[in-house]
Parts: sequence; structure tokens; C-alpha cells
Amino acid sequence: MRLIAENLGGERGGETVFSGIGFALEKGEALVVTGPNGAGKSTLLRVIAGLLRVAEGRVQVEGGGEAFPSVASASHYLGHLNAMK
Repeated sequence: MRLIAENLGGERGGETVFSGIGFALEKGEALVVTGPNGAGKSTLLRVIAGLLRVAEGRVQVEGGGEAFPSVASASHYLGHLNAMK
């Protein structure tokens, strides 16, 4: 499988948080996302996982077959606050 983002942009509250993000990850590769608070790291991960709408560009998964026809079906998101007590 391959995860691809092209010219990806995301918004929160109607404001652009990031734009122009692009990458391609092959099976076994990882993406490290760093930056200061408010830079859009969590928003980026939520957009990739399909939890937030893509503002521009696209995210796709190649080679997922019938088991994973979309990025959302192949994604799991666990944020830093998981709402578990």
C-alpha cells in the first residue's frame, strides 16, 4: 500500500491552517510531523485520517484493494487526549 498526499490543505474554524503539503509513504515508511503548538499537526493528521474535510488537494491510498478502498478505511487515529479515564 502507498499513502499519497498532494497539495494538501486543511482548515479549522474557517481559517487555513496549512496548505501545499505533499508526501508519498510506501509500506513500512513513517512520516514525522513536528512543529510548535497551533502549527496544524493534529489538523493534518485528522485530515489524513478522514476525520476532517480536505480543504484543498487530495489524500489517497494506492494498493489497498477491497479491504481498504479509501484512506479513512485504512486509518486509525489516536490523539494525545483519548477521552478514556
